[in-house]
Amino acid sequence: MTTEAAVQAVQDAFWQAGAYLLYHHTNPWELDEALCDWGYDMGPCEAQDLLGLDKVLARNPERTVPILPRMVAEGRMGKGGGVGYYRYPGGGGAVIDPLIEDLILEEAWFGKVTRAALSDAALVAAMHDALRPISARLRAEGMDEDTLIRLLHCAIHFPLGKVPDWL
Repeated sequence: MTTEAAVQAVQDAFWQAGAYLLYHHTNPWELDEALCDWGYDMGPCEAQDLLGLDKVLARNPERTVPILPRMVAEGRMGKGGGVGYYRYPGGGGAVIDPLIEDLILEEAWFGKVTRAALSDAALVAAMHDALRPISARLRAEGMDEDTLIRLLHCAIHFPLGKVPDWL
């Protein structure tokens, strides 16, 4: 697997786990804050906003969670468009957007999903669990631990200096 393909595979696994957590348990700013408090440079929602939500969706349009497709259909393209998981007034920093929480709750209601809050530790653990299969695959293909940690940092802002328990 090329480095670019590995980065995208890690991002896709991580971001889809985030979408599942948004649908069932949390909102973008709580998920991002839990991961940043654990040591990430930024959370998955802000990272996707920076890349562009239309680009994230185009990479993997078949989704089990309807949140991102609806966001893109409504013109929420991320920071470049001024609004995504967050609002970016005047092109500045991320600002909480309560309308996205309403969208998530509405999609969960339509999907008959019973939402339940999770602790920050449980959110981080769930996101890390999503990385286990792709990490195992990359290790099986010969990637050493240090290279994998650097790749995780590049792909999803995993904190340098921390070694995940699944390696």
